[in-house]
Amino acid sequence: MILVIDCGNTNTVFALYSHQKKINQLGCWRINNDSKRTADMYYPWFLQMLSLSNFKPNDIIGICIASVVPETLFNIKSFIKKYFNIPALVVGEEGMNLGLKVNIDNPKEAGADRLVNSYAAEKLGFSPAIIIDFGTATTFDVVGKDGSYNGGIIAPGINLSLEALYMAAARLPRVSLKPLSEKKSIIGKNTVSAMESGIFWGYVSMIEGLIQKIKTNEKLINHNVIATGGLSHLFKKSLNCVDEIIDDLTLIGLVHLYLKNKSFN
Repeated sequence: MILVIDCGNTNTVFALYSHQKKINQLGCWRINNDSKRTADMYYPWFLQMLSLSNFKPNDIIGICIASVVPETLFNIKSFIKKYFNIPALVVGEEGMNLGLKVNIDNPKEAGADRLVNSYAAEKLGFSPAIIIDFGTATTFDVVGKDGSYNGGIIAPGINLSLEALYMAAARLPRVSLKPLSEKKSIIGKNTVSAMESGIFWGYVSMIEGLIQKIKTNEKLINHNVIATGGLSHLFKKSLNCVDEIIDDLTLIGLVHLYLKNKSFN
């Protein structure tokens, strides 16, 4: 089995995949990011997650990591080095061949997750594509037919916006995001419903508006629109611009990158 680790700004996701005939997810676990969490703190948690799913550390034959948080990456690498006798492949570090072009002003600025998503879109046959990733930030990435990363857009994430609204306005309560129906009036009749409408329909309008703007470029008009990230399904019924939702796009990309670099068939 292959262990892939996606270190985001809010959470780190660990997932196990088999790859003999086709790539299948066998287990997936999420833990919040904490720069103070050491290698010795990761190990008992991860061992418990494996045990609950009837897996053992020896079942893991390869590891591939993508991270946008240097402090978390350092601790994860220390954890892998101490408790697994397996050299990990890390996106952006020596020894990892991404096999795609990065067509932006400074290729080093591209987030590891965004590059992995581009690679995954090409491997899954969705490129050329526009990938919307609902994470701490909401990102839009343009992927060429050959899987090349051609830039994108970074907007505040949904939960980030909710928290900012609550923290900045003294009389506004903390609310959680939930999907709304077209049949329900967009005009809130109380503070909570007004906030819920503003966040949900505001993001729907932003996403559809940005996709429409992106596709005013004739070269991008036929790009597939792929959504990923934990919140993507909340918008499933309200976003007409999305062609496909793939929850674990980054994780699948990491598996493919591992197989590419290890020359497995």
